[in-house]
Amino acid sequence: MLGLGSIEIVLVFWLCLLAALGCVAYGIINWNKKGKPDATAKVIDIKAEDK
Repeated sequence: MLGLGSIEIVLVFWLCLLAALGCVAYGIINWNKKGKPDATAKVIDIKAEDK
């Protein structure tokens, strides 16, 4: 098959291609989804005081 030697090599070849396509599809589907806010990030509001 495709000059790759054995069925095991062909299987690995196709599984790698499918895994890459799966990762791309997952990235496209979840492109703009927002996750939970970071629990460790704290917003500190510092106001300058006039003297």
